[in-house]
Order: sequence, then C-alpha cells, then structure tokens
Amino acid sequence: MPSTAEWNKFYDSMLAGSGLNLYEYKAPQLQRRTVNMMETQGFRSLTQFWDWIAQDKMNLQWYMDKLAINVSELFRNPERWADMEKQILPELLQKKSRLKIWSAGCSYGAEAYTLAMILQEKFPGVHEIVGTDIDEEAMNQAKRAEFSESDVRYIPDDFKKYVSEIEKDKWKADDILRRHLKFKRHNLLADRFDRNFDLIMCRNVVIYFTDEAKDVLYRRFFDALRPGGILFVGGTERINKSDEMGYETALPFYYRKPTLGVNTWQNAS
Repeated sequence: MPSTAEWNKFYDSMLAGSGLNLYEYKAPQLQRRTVNMMETQGFRSLTQFWDWIAQDKMNLQWYMDKLAINVSELFRNPERWADMEKQILPELLQKKSRLKIWSAGCSYGAEAYTLAMILQEKFPGVHEIVGTDIDEEAMNQAKRAEFSESDVRYIPDDFKKYVSEIEKDKWKADDILRRHLKFKRHNLLADRFDRNFDLIMCRNVVIYFTDEAKDVLYRRFFDALRPGGILFVGGTERINKSDEMGYETALPFYYRKPTLGVNTWQNAS
C-alpha cells in the first residue's frame, strides 16, 4: 500500500484537479478500491495513476464512476416502502398536492423509479422527482430506465405492470413514470443543494463517508427540506444526534424537519 504522504498527495491532486474531496471518504474502503483501480490500469504508484487520471477527462470520469458503488434494486427493503406508501406520502400530501422530491446519490435510479411507481399507482398527480449521482454512466442508465433481472425481482404484484422485459436480463420502466422524473449528475460533497424539498431520499450512500462529512451532509439536507419535509435514509444509516440537528424522529429511518417548531410526531407509535 502507498504511504500516508503518497495518499495525501493523491488526495490533494484530486481535490485541486477535480473538486472531489477524498478526505471526506472513509480511508480503508477508498484506498483499497483506488489501489485495485491503479493496478487494473497497470500503474505501480499513485503518482503515475494521478498523471494518467489528469491527462484526460474520460480517465477522471472512469475513476469517479468506479469509485461510486452502484448496488440497488426496485423496492429494496419493502417494509420501508410500505411505510412510505401508508404514512409518509399521505401525510405530505395533506399539505401539498404536488410534491418536490430529491433522490440523492440515486445510482441508476432504482429508488427514484420505485417512488414514481407508488405515486403513479396510489397518488396520481404532477409530482417532481429529481435523481442525482456522481456517476455519469449511472445517470445515463437511469435516463434509459433500464434494469436487470435482479433489480426487478422484489416488485410487488400491484406494481409489476410498470416494468416489461425487453430482452434477456434487461427490463425497462414504463414511459408513464418518466413524467415524474429527471436525472442529473451531482456531487453531494461539493455541489450546491436546491431547497424546499418535501422529501429527500439518501439511502446507502453516506456509509462511505467520514463521520464529519456525514454530519455536514445531514445538516445540509435539513436546510434543503421545507418545514414538515422528510429525510429517508438507509437501513444502516441512523442519524446520530439527529435531535441536535433539529430533526424529529418517529418511524425508523425517517426524519422530519419540524413545522414551526411543533413536533407532530411526538405521539406517533
């Protein structure tokens, strides 16, 4: 493995050359994956690897795409989506008929399309779901609405009509869902956030970040929510000291920005 000084030089070069702050990623996973990528390209030092990355934008994009871990599926953790359908969305729709939603770090869009299916089937209307990820190729796949056999295996019967098999091990989401969705590249650790979201989904993303980066990110999500808005996180991503940040909690993995300081979930079970 490279020395600490070599890693710091690589991190500094990446930050200056691309704006990607690798100091905010957990070192063991990041360094292990980077060394694997370096060796795949036939380089024996981080300096050589950085010189190759810096010489062409396509090389930089290759590294950033490989750095992202794109593991997802439609209706992943179905019990959480049941909470979304039965409690979260009805509550949000009591206050607004048109929801503004952000699927942050969405990979190739499985969770964004899952939510679009629920809205289309159970709460039809004109809703906006923005999916973002640092991985350009994942964003292109999301725009194509393409999924594998393993991605669609847990779709409930009520929602299977929204996907169809177009060839062996390739499924496509129905075009009717596209009216809710748009996708764009975005770096959670560097780019500005939009505001006034009713719902933000960021699941199985921050597990790769340092505790300090997580803290900053969750505070930025809080600011990006409208009063009464909800943050939906992954199964291993409970927010430490969420109350100090201002969040209310009631359902597991759902955090709420209070409305005018009133905790409407304080008696929820």
